[in-house]
Amino acid sequence: MTPAIATAKAASTILVIEDYSDTRELLSVLLRRSGYNVVEAEDGVEGLLKAGWVYPDLILMDLSLPEMDGVEVARRIHAQSKLSQIPIFVVSAYLTDAVRADVRAAGCVETFSKPFDAESLVERITARLEAEPSDKGDPPRQVIL
Repeated sequence: MTPAIATAKAASTILVIEDYSDTRELLSVLLRRSGYNVVEAEDGVEGLLKAGWVYPDLILMDLSLPEMDGVEVARRIHAQSKLSQIPIFVVSAYLTDAVRADVRAAGCVETFSKPFDAESLVERITARLEAEPSDKGDPPRQVIL
């Protein structure tokens, strides 16, 4: 990994919203080992709140979440002007063509079926973050979680 890529990754924060603790931990470890900062949420409501507190560079989430499903989380995130440009990737075991259409309509940019290919997932995240403009305006205050 070149120093420039390592520096860019170190500055990127990914919010992982996943209710199943083993999968959440797997995703978090994978992303941390790839140089990203990771914030975790166990359900849709917590994910929505943390998105507003942390202002992540990217959100990676499941669709089947307690409290609020992933499609509704995506809709609410994209309805907020400060959060509307955050790319959302979905990792789910339930990706039919109809679900993929709902996910895209809610503003999610990538979908991955479980089980997922870890290398491909990290590559797509990296490509998306490198393509995103780095200036998101004045972010909300940072909260250590």
